[in-house]
Amino acid sequence: MRRPRPSLCGLALAASVLAATGNATAQEEPDVTEAGLARGEMFYQAHCGRCHGMLGHGGEGPSLARPTLPRAPDHESLVRVIRRGIPGTGMPGTRANLVSDLEVDLMAAYVRTLARDAVVEVPGDAARGQEVFATAGDCYSCHVVEGRGTGIGPELTGIGLRRGVDYLYASLRTPDSELPVSRRGILRGFRGYLPIRAVTREGRVITGMRVNEDAFTIQLRSISGRTVSLRKEDLVELEKQFDHSLMPAVEEMTEADIDDLVAFLADLGEGS
Repeated sequence: MRRPRPSLCGLALAASVLAATGNATAQEEPDVTEAGLARGEMFYQAHCGRCHGMLGHGGEGPSLARPTLPRAPDHESLVRVIRRGIPGTGMPGTRANLVSDLEVDLMAAYVRTLARDAVVEVPGDAARGQEVFATAGDCYSCHVVEGRGTGIGPELTGIGLRRGVDYLYASLRTPDSELPVSRRGILRGFRGYLPIRAVTREGRVITGMRVNEDAFTIQLRSISGRTVSLRKEDLVELEKQFDHSLMPAVEEMTEADIDDLVAFLADLGEGS
């Protein structure tokens, strides 16, 4: 079996930020100096803070301030995730001509220190939040959690591992403000939940999530869960609402209800 290439070798700058590691194996944590961690924090804030939060407590991306990262339980695997990204998600890789191996190593070393931070406390009660999710929030009518619900909006199973607490609060209070975006516009994953407003020649207004589209037709899934296929030549208006979410704001809920709901969502996936 070919041994993995140590990513800290052969770099002239490494001596100033890495302490001697002796005969450390690939699975052991590298011994990084305080200066190295400071540089890792700087690289993290430049490349990762926008999605994961400047303190690593999450946002559009998951919180990294946790004892174990599900996809990166050790330094080596975390370096691999930072370098290659996670296909099918909003986590991009880093191009070697823009981010050096040393910088990736220092970012990974810094992220590993975030586990020492106190876990963000959510004031709500998760058990009561599950009741709010099912009753006052009526969230199962659009979302699936562990096989229960209707898949009109994104599945929320494991959402606590994918989104931070602040993002969850903002998504509930002002859904339009927290649409997932990237430097290239709307992320591919959000395109599957693109809100559409169509008006037929007869004046019928149809709204829903886009399911599929080609040059001649478009298919929508309405809030009731029904799939509708429309011919574009029969429409007088077709609006793609990239800056809009069909999810209603929780204006009717009390602050206690919102806290409980966030506590429930933040817990989803924590036991996996």
